[in-house]
Amino acid sequence: MPRFEFAHASCGVCRMKVLMWLASLFAAMMLPVEVCAQDEPNPLIGSHLYRSYCLVCHGVDGKSRGPLAEKLNLVPADLSAEQYQTKELEDLAVLIGGYRRIEESNMPNWDIVLSQAELLDIAAYISKITLADLRFRGDTRRGRVIYKRACTACHGKRGTGRGVLTHLIGISMMDFTTSENVKKMSDEELIVTIRDGKGEYMPSWKGILNDDEIADVSSYIRLLAR
Repeated sequence: MPRFEFAHASCGVCRMKVLMWLASLFAAMMLPVEVCAQDEPNPLIGSHLYRSYCLVCHGVDGKSRGPLAEKLNLVPADLSAEQYQTKELEDLAVLIGGYRRIEESNMPNWDIVLSQAELLDIAAYISKITLADLRFRGDTRRGRVIYKRACTACHGKRGTGRGVLTHLIGISMMDFTTSENVKKMSDEELIVTIRDGKGEYMPSWKGILNDDEIADVSSYIRLLAR
């Protein structure tokens, strides 16, 4: 059985290709991503794009079958493999953008719906997908929503530690925008603090937020320091 880069099917069924392509376009319409102007490929932006367009086949970690791959019995390529991790970003972006031009492949031609900058952002993220960096373990977009819902009362809308409760009950909260404060904590310490609570005022969010949500909001807090 031939091996195709990125994604291939256990059998060459045209119906699968059509369904996969339609599902990819549906994901593109349902999960838009805001992209800021930049000079270099940005893996953080790429992580959002990956979750919107690639996760459905390649899974969260890039080496497992996502829900669409399971549904269509596809076997996606292992993006954590050396052959992808050692590619130049430009070459990886070409594969993402146009690999469907090879007739036998089920890989969509993503340059139809994504810009060159976005393809490079995804390539930049894939090049870091094997790292344990907290910024890439969670989804910062979802983390931002969770932060607004659960954290602003104490830590403020911008993470400066000046939420409404700090004024009402006269307490002091960590300023997440001061990088030194957050850098003192390891990724696991940050996650444990949110999950189990700490000190006199930091509550435990265990049972209210699940592990994925805690990772998401932790990832967003890491970005606030930037």
